[in-house]
Amino acid sequence: MDHNTNLNEALLWADSSVGPSLGDKNFLSLSTRASVLAKLGRMDEAKASMKEATPLANMNQLHQYGRTLLQQKKGKEAFEVFQMNYTKNPDQFTTLMGMTRGYSAIGDYKKALEFAEKALPKSPNKLNTDNIQRLIGLLKEGKDIN
Repeated sequence: MDHNTNLNEALLWADSSVGPSLGDKNFLSLSTRASVLAKLGRMDEAKASMKEATPLANMNQLHQYGRTLLQQKKGKEAFEVFQMNYTKNPDQFTTLMGMTRGYSAIGDYKKALEFAEKALPKSPNKLNTDNIQRLIGLLKEGKDIN
């Protein structure tokens, strides 16, 4: 899939990974299937596979999915994923930062700033603390942090 070769074969493998006999429907297998479908231009099926995958994701998988959507310039969709993650895992550093990024992506810098300030005392290390302080500065200036 990463090299855009043998995508139809990749889809067969992805289908097998989620199939009833040998497969296991989990976030990784379903999201991989969705990625192959997207590469094949089958967007409706890809979206359906991701819709099935997201409730199965753990906190970090959802956060990474939201970050991927941000990279794809899909701010509203990313916000929805970050919101789902926060609902499932409230007041965790990761989900507070997700909400910070999500609100920034939809242009609500005031709400993004509120979540960044909630995340700051939960920062796990100095590197994250320094980054959050930088992001807080950008949000106070009315700038997108993504």
